[in-house]
Amino acid sequence: MSENPQRPDDEPSRPMPPNYSQSSGPQQPYTQIPQSGPWPAEGSQPPYGQHGGYSAGPMGMSSAQSPAASVPIGTELPSAAYGPGSVGFWNADETERTTALWSHLAHAATYVIGLGWIVTLVLYIINKDKSPYLRHHGAQSLNLLIIGVIAGFGIGLIGGILTIVGIGLLILLLLPLLTIYMIVIEIIAAMAANRGEGYRIPMTPNWIK
Repeated sequence: MSENPQRPDDEPSRPMPPNYSQSSGPQQPYTQIPQSGPWPAEGSQPPYGQHGGYSAGPMGMSSAQSPAASVPIGTELPSAAYGPGSVGFWNADETERTTALWSHLAHAATYVIGLGWIVTLVLYIINKDKSPYLRHHGAQSLNLLIIGVIAGFGIGLIGGILTIVGIGLLILLLLPLLTIYMIVIEIIAAMAANRGEGYRIPMTPNWIK
């Protein structure tokens, strides 16, 4: 019996496998198709909902809305935080502006009706961790209050001692001038707060931040 029998003529021919030629070059690696759809055209914006977004700052305010939200507590503020051009730095809303306004006016009222500084202190404690804008204005007002107490005590002490030599009354006249200065400064700061601006009270250290 033959080892290689011949195929009968009536048997259908089987298709031959394709002959892959090596002349076409090496096989190209497969490219991973993105699952989220086609790539955006060059220069176009990504689809809605794929933006990275803005992360919220430590005070709950968006860092894109308020650069002050990204400044750590206790850090010296940049020059952009003060003056007429500082509105964009703080981006304070109407509630923040009104609260900061009353924070300064309450301190100014202390020298007329007394105990107004308590309102300033309470507003600072409540809002210092919620709004960088209110923390700034509340701290400025309280620092001025501390300086006023120290200056008033010093004037009274020196004036009382110098009364013995007859010039103490002249020193004591500085007390009403100090009071007028404190009221005027707080009114100026209140107007800046109502405009949404930062205000740095002159000759006042940043003991409270």
